[in-house]
Amino acid sequence: MLNSIKSKFFPPKDYFRNLPIREQEQLSLVVGSNLVFMILFAIFGITLFSFKYYIIGIGGLILLAFFITSLILIKKCHIHFGAWTTTIAILIICAVECYGGPFAVSNYLPYRDCCFICVMAVCNYVVSLRRKQLYGFLIGGLLIWLASNALLYQPLYKANPSTASMNVIICTLGIVTTNICILLFNNFTNRVITLADENEKKSSLALNKISNVIIETAEGLNIGQQLSASTAKAANSVEEINELYNFINNETTSLSSEAVTIKDSSFQINDKANQMKQSVQNQSNAITSTSAALNEMSASLTNISSIANNQRAGMSKLVSNLDSQMKLLHDLVDDMMKVKESSDKVSTFVEAVNKISAQTGLLAMNASIEAAHAGTLGKGFSVIASEIRKLSEETTKNAQKITDTLEENEAIVNTTSESVTSFSEYTKTITDELRKTISVMEEILTGVSEIDTGTRDVMNALTQIVDDANVNTQLAEGVAGEIIQQNSALQNISNGTEELQQKVSSLEGLLSNIRDAIAEIDSNASANEIVAAKISGALC
Repeated sequence: MLNSIKSKFFPPKDYFRNLPIREQEQLSLVVGSNLVFMILFAIFGITLFSFKYYIIGIGGLILLAFFITSLILIKKCHIHFGAWTTTIAILIICAVECYGGPFAVSNYLPYRDCCFICVMAVCNYVVSLRRKQLYGFLIGGLLIWLASNALLYQPLYKANPSTASMNVIICTLGIVTTNICILLFNNFTNRVITLADENEKKSSLALNKISNVIIETAEGLNIGQQLSASTAKAANSVEEINELYNFINNETTSLSSEAVTIKDSSFQINDKANQMKQSVQNQSNAITSTSAALNEMSASLTNISSIANNQRAGMSKLVSNLDSQMKLLHDLVDDMMKVKESSDKVSTFVEAVNKISAQTGLLAMNASIEAAHAGTLGKGFSVIASEIRKLSEETTKNAQKITDTLEENEAIVNTTSESVTSFSEYTKTITDELRKTISVMEEILTGVSEIDTGTRDVMNALTQIVDDANVNTQLAEGVAGEIIQQNSALQNISNGTEELQQKVSSLEGLLSNIRDAIAEIDSNASANEIVAAKISGALC
């Protein structure tokens, strides 16, 4: 439940953590007091409304609004404004009790108001986050008390002045004493909290120092254990050095024998290098002869390529001429086809003339028959019909001659067209064969060019081989010189291995001394570990 209240009415956790410890602890009292006042004044207001004390009931609701405002301010991180709001509400309650409570002329009336103000002073102390709130309530309470004496207690002074004055003085002392005690207790609690904070800081510093001492002591106690581990590592290193000693001893022995073997083989390598030098020189002479032959071959291939290029140019020109001739033959065939088409048109015209001539002959015959029927009157018309018949017969003969001529012309055109077509196909075949010949010749030229290029590459490679052979000869001479130097170095190595064997022999005594020192360190480290265990047990 407390966590639920904190989550609803307390400010955010980030803000709450930054508050002083006193305010953190007292904030729950402030919130709780406001909630209690809210509940009481809600009940008080309902009760007053039920008894028809509407004005006082409205005052109770106004005070309820003060406490709600205080909680809202605290929730929004304005905790001091919220606490002051609660203090002001408590002062208003005191004023309402003094000026609005039931009044009767009695000497006990000052004691009632005094007790209420003192009780509210205690309530204000609970909600006061700062001392200024206590001083503010003291001043406000005294003003309310003095105003009550001036405005409300006049009947008491008139009835029994001495008794009333004594009662008012006693109550005033009670109010002042109560507030002074509250201020003194607040001062005491502040001092206690300050001292507690200082003691906490001192304790934290002392605890940190003790922790540092314990950590340093533990680190110091671990030195023995680390020393034991180091001695173990040193022992392992000594074993490795011993193995290395054995290895070096064996290797120096074998190195001495290998040096003698290498010295013997170096003389053989020198002989092989001289033989390789002679072989390289012979190879260089053979390559020089081959290079001369390849030069001649390259010149021949260049001549062949030149001749083939010229021949290819001539054949290309011939193919171009044949292509032109093929075009002319095609044009000739097209012209002859046009002549044939024209002859066909003339034949059609001749047939039309023949038809006209036949019809004209029939017309002349009919005209003669009609002229005979006419007798003497038709003689002139008979002569015209006779002339027309003759014209028709002449036209028919001429048309037949034209037809015969056209048939002869058609036969000639067909024969010529077939001859031209055959010649055109023959020319096309020759052109295709020439093109194939040119293609083959181009392939030959490409092969010749590739052979020429390959020959030049081979010549360049041979030149490079000759250069490399010369370099190899120089290298062989250098190898022979290096072998001589190697023999000298091997002699030095042999001498050095003998000295190394002597040094290795002295290393065995040093290893024995190191083993003894490690054993002594190990025993001291064991004693240190025992002491460390005792100190650790004492610290725990």
